[in-house]
Amino acid sequence: MKNTNSLLVLALFFGLTFHGASIFFTLESTYDALIHLFFADHYANSWFEPWDYRWYTGFTVQGYPPLVHQSIALLSYIGGLKFGMFTVALLGIVLFITGTYRFGLLMTGNQKVAGYTALLAVFSTTFIETLHIFGQLPSIIGLSVLLHSLPEIYLWIKTGRYHYLLTSLSLIAVTVTSHHVTPIFGMVFFVFPLIGMVVMDVSRDKVSTNRELTFKVFFKSFRQLFWRIVGFGFSSLVLIVVCILPYWVNSKKNPITQIPIPHGSRDNFLEVTSSGLVFFIVPWGILLFFLPYIFYRFYSKRYLFFGLSISALTVLGTGGTTPIPLKVLGETAFNILTLDRFTLWATIMALPIFGEFIYRLAEADLKQQLQLRFGAIYHRVLSILIGGSILLMVIFTMSLGYFRPSQPQKIKMLPIVNFLNQDQHDQWRYLPLGFGDQMAWLSAQTNAMTVDGNYHSARRLPELTTRAIERLENSKFRGVEGIGSLQQFLTVPEKYNLKYIFSNDKFYDPILYFCGWQRLQQLENGIMVWEKLNVPPVPSILPKEDVAQWLKLMWGIVPILTILIAFVINIQLLWIRILNSRIIRQPDYMKYGVDYRKFPSLLISINHLWAFLILLLLGFGIYQFYIHNTAQRSPQNVVKAYYNALDFKEFETAHSFLDVEKEISIAQYMQEVSVTDGILSSYAKLDAMEIKLSNETDLNARAEVATFWVTPLERIQKTYNHDLVKRQGKWYIVPSLLDSDIPTDQLFTSNNTTFYNHGRRRITTEQTHHEDVLKQPVLEVLSAKLVKMDGSYSVIGELQNVDNVPADVVLKATLYNDEDKELASYNAKFHMKHKLMPMETTTFKINFEGIAWSQTKDTIPPTFNPDEFTPVTFSEQPTKFNLQCAGNVANTDLYKGLVLQEIQLLPEGIQGQLYNSGIQEVTIPLLLISYYDADKNLLWVDHKFVRDGVRVQRKQSFRYDIKELDGLKIVNGSLENCYVNGLPNAEIAGKVIGERNKQHSFDQLQPFKGSGYDFIKLELNSYIGNPR
Repeated sequence: MKNTNSLLVLALFFGLTFHGASIFFTLESTYDALIHLFFADHYANSWFEPWDYRWYTGFTVQGYPPLVHQSIALLSYIGGLKFGMFTVALLGIVLFITGTYRFGLLMTGNQKVAGYTALLAVFSTTFIETLHIFGQLPSIIGLSVLLHSLPEIYLWIKTGRYHYLLTSLSLIAVTVTSHHVTPIFGMVFFVFPLIGMVVMDVSRDKVSTNRELTFKVFFKSFRQLFWRIVGFGFSSLVLIVVCILPYWVNSKKNPITQIPIPHGSRDNFLEVTSSGLVFFIVPWGILLFFLPYIFYRFYSKRYLFFGLSISALTVLGTGGTTPIPLKVLGETAFNILTLDRFTLWATIMALPIFGEFIYRLAEADLKQQLQLRFGAIYHRVLSILIGGSILLMVIFTMSLGYFRPSQPQKIKMLPIVNFLNQDQHDQWRYLPLGFGDQMAWLSAQTNAMTVDGNYHSARRLPELTTRAIERLENSKFRGVEGIGSLQQFLTVPEKYNLKYIFSNDKFYDPILYFCGWQRLQQLENGIMVWEKLNVPPVPSILPKEDVAQWLKLMWGIVPILTILIAFVINIQLLWIRILNSRIIRQPDYMKYGVDYRKFPSLLISINHLWAFLILLLLGFGIYQFYIHNTAQRSPQNVVKAYYNALDFKEFETAHSFLDVEKEISIAQYMQEVSVTDGILSSYAKLDAMEIKLSNETDLNARAEVATFWVTPLERIQKTYNHDLVKRQGKWYIVPSLLDSDIPTDQLFTSNNTTFYNHGRRRITTEQTHHEDVLKQPVLEVLSAKLVKMDGSYSVIGELQNVDNVPADVVLKATLYNDEDKELASYNAKFHMKHKLMPMETTTFKINFEGIAWSQTKDTIPPTFNPDEFTPVTFSEQPTKFNLQCAGNVANTDLYKGLVLQEIQLLPEGIQGQLYNSGIQEVTIPLLLISYYDADKNLLWVDHKFVRDGVRVQRKQSFRYDIKELDGLKIVNGSLENCYVNGLPNAEIAGKVIGERNKQHSFDQLQPFKGSGYDFIKLELNSYIGNPR
């Protein structure tokens, strides 16, 4: 008893010292911890109100069991939210260690083995990953309490004493309110095998030897215990339903019908080795070497049902590696559940048997057998190797976040919170980009609302639920689905009152600019604030899905009540037993402990062979990793390493792969890299590459590299050719010569008219005074038409800023049928210049985009294409359109220094050069190409992004492939329903410009006879990545 207690105390000491210290450095950067913190903040501020407006335009928190969140909220009244989170995490550590101790005692009936089990639980990689990488606090609390309930369940079924039923049910209630999945699957994988073990023990009491234990005896014992089992099962079912009844009501009312989100635990681990590492190898860890012993013990007669359970859990935890999990769970459950939970349960279930193995190795028969067969030195070496391997896996698992960061660098939220609190900025919704799970911590610190959110099952907006994206803030990682969804929010932000974007990733900057957003300011924490003008504030009265008052009261009272009841029942009974002077009788399961006298000799040989096989596989994997990833070992490797370094902007690493004999310094290389700016250099992410080698010898080779890049605007494919050379056993890339265009002069001057808007001038918290509100610039629609092209409808036209101040322009078109029924509505996106100088014109095109893949017949494309377009499905024929134009005074992004030169109109397309005559570096040039008929009437508008930037006083060539317009049909060309700033366009036309001379605009047209058109016009729009 003394030794066992010391092992448990030692386990608690190590657990609180190691994990308790580590959580202060790891927990906030985990996947889930900050989400739970947000939920806790909700309860801290609105305990009985389940509706929260801050995410997804509103959602209910009754979609997740509340106990852990409410516990954090209660503790936050003492020391704040993070104090509550860390306290609950520490409590989870203690519950887990003591829970595994009690589980080990239940399974083995040996106090020393249970002590070793608790000690091993501290250093279990599956627990370390769950806590320090995933941050799954409710899962840890729920599983730990479930482990505590198992001995009580055993004793109730075995003895029939009602206080055991009371204690077991009180703990089951806490498990249910902590995490809904744990008790449901826990009943299947833990409680059902436990019931089988109880029946087996009762049967064993009736016979003298294990051989006499037959199915007949087992069935007789089962019938004897049947009503206790049924009583517990029925009571547990009632608790699962009643304790979180509001959750089940909400699940029935709002079933999960959204597109499943891909998760690494469902991957084929042989194909996606990174997923196999994180979701299988790391959780099993050192246990993989002892699987023969673990399964040998679990398939002994007493543990048979646990053997079946751990086998099922192991197979289900393999994800998509085998077809079994999909067939067993069904497609719906397979796509909703994260399958790593099965591996978690399997490895926790294996801990008592592993603890038994370590006990036998350290103190019992296995030690004697090994010393007898291989000598005392071998036993010591093996013990040191096992201990060292455990520590090595602990270090490796803890450092996963370093080698594979799950979050961006920590963001200081105070500047963002201050921004939202000033000038009534919180009256509009915002959207964070590139924040990772830290967006939940931002939401917890402000009442401002966002269209995004971080609880996937609660997504409500169709733009999110029809796509397999976790959230908008990391949409670039979801390719066509992510960028496509983000584009719809950026193009029509007024739909959800979205006005501000906080960008922590410059990848999104181009799409923000070309969708009509403008930079507002950069906060002191480095976050860039983007703003969209002409967006109305959030209405003062917002809709919500209300629930019955009794459901609110249940949700707020029952979970905390389960803790209080469990505490009183279990702790009070424990104190009564401790203070009682009578000798405490040992639990019934203690008499089934095994007398460890003779470790099977064959099992030692089998386990040695298995461990050797695992080491061979591990060595083969490391060797393959070395072969394919050692940078300069082969021509393919050096090319792959070079482009990976460029992709991650590791220019010093990329420079190290260049031929050393060419003597290009790092300074020269960096200078050449900076010259080649543009969408490919600044805003692209390498998606794939294909390497073809030719002329390969022992010392030379030539590589043709087809690269595929993801950008926020389009998918780019570009082919490079490299000469490769081998020097002193290493392969290098021969650097290419850069053809640079050198400006004639060193110093340039530029005289520009600049604009500044004071905004609010009075120091007041009231609404901006009317004298501080600038008059909206006057715009005029010169032409507008509804056209049909390739089965899709678009509104095209020309617009002019006829005021004397720059204008930020928002265009919105709505389609109607003959009965004036609204059919579709959308805003202009890429096909216009959103910023117009005084008297400047722009052509425009408005496509009517639907919500992608919202129809069951739609097929999600297999590859990324940001230009993927889903046209609206019209139930009736559009015949009319309404055009709403809104102008606001603009004072940023007004650069007009980019001009066209040397235009060549060729039969197959247009070639020319762009010349940057100003003093700003144009990062991404956009060409607007307009098509006109013989009467110089506008027919169509197209666009092209030029891949390379244009530096100051330099040129950049471009090429555009011409379109065919044979299928174009003009449906309506009336300007009757065109409005500017709420006023009819007809009232503006002719008043500002009395007699319009159209010859000037005609002079800009280039004669070009093509398929369905006679003239074209080229216009330019410039995105400047780093404005000066």
